[in-house]
Amino acid sequence: MSKKVLIGVAWPYVNGDIHVGHLGGYLLPADIVARFHRLKGDDVLMVSGSDCYGTPITVEADKKGLKPEEVVEMYHKKDLELFKMYGLDYNLYTKTTTQKHKEVVHEVFLKLLDNGYIEKGVMQQYYAIDDNQFLPDRYVEGTCPYCNAGNQRSDQCESCGRWLKDGELIDPVSKLTGSKVTLKDTEHYFLNFEKLESQLREYLDANKENWKKWVWNEANGWLKEGLQRRAITRDMDWSIDLPIEEIKKRDESKQLKDFTGKHIYVWFEAVIGYLSATRAWCEMEEGTSDTIFKRDAGQSRNWEDWWKSSDSVIYNFMGQDNLVFHALMWPGQLMGLDDGYQLPKFVVVNKFLNYEGKKFSKSRNWTIDSRVIAEKYGVDLVRYYIARNLPENKEGNFTWEDFVASVNNELVANLGNLVNRTLTFINSKFNGELESENFKPDMTLSQTALKLMIKTKAFLFFEGITEKERESGEKDMVYNPEINNWLGSEQFEYLNRFTELQNGSNGPWLVNALDTVMGYSRLANQYFDATKVWERVKEGKDGKDQAQEILLNLVNVLYDLSIIMYPFMPETSGKLLRMLGRETIKTELGSDMWKSVFDEDCTRQLITHLKLSEVELLFDKLDPEKVLAEKDSTD
Repeated sequence: MSKKVLIGVAWPYVNGDIHVGHLGGYLLPADIVARFHRLKGDDVLMVSGSDCYGTPITVEADKKGLKPEEVVEMYHKKDLELFKMYGLDYNLYTKTTTQKHKEVVHEVFLKLLDNGYIEKGVMQQYYAIDDNQFLPDRYVEGTCPYCNAGNQRSDQCESCGRWLKDGELIDPVSKLTGSKVTLKDTEHYFLNFEKLESQLREYLDANKENWKKWVWNEANGWLKEGLQRRAITRDMDWSIDLPIEEIKKRDESKQLKDFTGKHIYVWFEAVIGYLSATRAWCEMEEGTSDTIFKRDAGQSRNWEDWWKSSDSVIYNFMGQDNLVFHALMWPGQLMGLDDGYQLPKFVVVNKFLNYEGKKFSKSRNWTIDSRVIAEKYGVDLVRYYIARNLPENKEGNFTWEDFVASVNNELVANLGNLVNRTLTFINSKFNGELESENFKPDMTLSQTALKLMIKTKAFLFFEGITEKERESGEKDMVYNPEINNWLGSEQFEYLNRFTELQNGSNGPWLVNALDTVMGYSRLANQYFDATKVWERVKEGKDGKDQAQEILLNLVNVLYDLSIIMYPFMPETSGKLLRMLGRETIKTELGSDMWKSVFDEDCTRQLITHLKLSEVELLFDKLDPEKVLAEKDSTD
């Protein structure tokens, strides 16, 4: 049964180019899951946008001698182009400078204020005496008191991830002038998380089996330390202003003494973008030049169906540095509204994807240009390599040697070889056509392997299956003994090891899912070799009929692969479908042929006749020496 799936993707700061580390951290995983749910026939709404406010923007503007809004427009445009290039399947990609976002932020602020979760208070903020101004967090640098890392900003240490309070930084100085700064009292609004601790505890306990263990443990650690109130306004210019006139209509006890220079802080307003983007998408008739926009037929345009219906499942995707904001703070904001909002069920966090063993760093010129590498080697090759190295439970690592080896040994030699040898053989021996009205897979290759995959692998996570249910499903799994006719004991044990990978709910979910796709391809290659189809065609009519049955088995595998690889390599999926004489992936998604795979018995209507379209190589082999020689041009 289809359901509503709302996928909120972390909003990237538009203060620099999107590099491969960002793709691996949260952008590509979100797209893979969105595509998977669309395969299932679920009603998917994926939203995000550019995070346009905060000090990262103003710092970059100062460097370039530009206005903040000029920096925003420059990088927002570049990000839109990049996301389109990589096929990131957003329903709406927008930005936080829109009027709708401002309206929704104001609504949320006032509701939390009325409900007693936003309070006034005095805090100490860093102040530059020489410049006679308060300094936002990224304009102050010093040494982290927890890990002793230098050159860390005042709100959070990038080295150890600790959230820092004003005054904790050792030897703080102005990033603008290098001069020392002091602390000065200033009145602000705070979100009181202490009042939400019991609800947040219930939320974490309810979702323990839906999150990766390390994500849940880290969020739980924050909660155990005790949440305090956190400032949601700052003395700064580049941010969303307060709804001052509406505040003044409230009781005097809710008003600041002086609203001059007070603006809403980015950590509070950016996550509200998931809600404001949903509402904007529901109201829009069409996209604009500064958005990615799409709407599927029949999708609800009532935003409450996505946010307040029990039939809606909400995902949030982000990198490790955004964990606390999505695991605790954003759910807390929703709780404080006390208005029937669904909370994110899946908070999907990845660690960092590194480059040759070191963290990506634009400032240190240690990065890979996402656009250049896609143009050189193809989008799907990059998507594949990132997907197989996703840092789901530990830091990943991009290396050029491994990139080449993965493409040549896994895509070219495995999947590409299967497609080429099968379709070329059909062309040469059967003029590109197969037909068998009474076709029955003699070894149930397609059905058995696909059933094994669906029931035992990582895709099950996205159905919210618990660890107990998963283990039960594995015990009930019945392996078709006929598969031993061609598998052999070694390969059968390989399939058994697939099931072991999925014991427990800790993943790595997407890496395992991709491994399953490639494993299915390897099985089919083994089947091709074991059946010796090239000898069958020499044995007269009976042999040729047997060969045709074997090839139809392989064709059904190729069809399955074309669909299953769609979340990871959509262009490759479409290319293979076209060679098989099928229509577009969108047509296949809407067919009972594929949807039935996800039924209880994991069966579908088999392909019994085939007329190939033009056959071409699925992938080109990479030249290791050439790639390594050119790698500097991608930095």
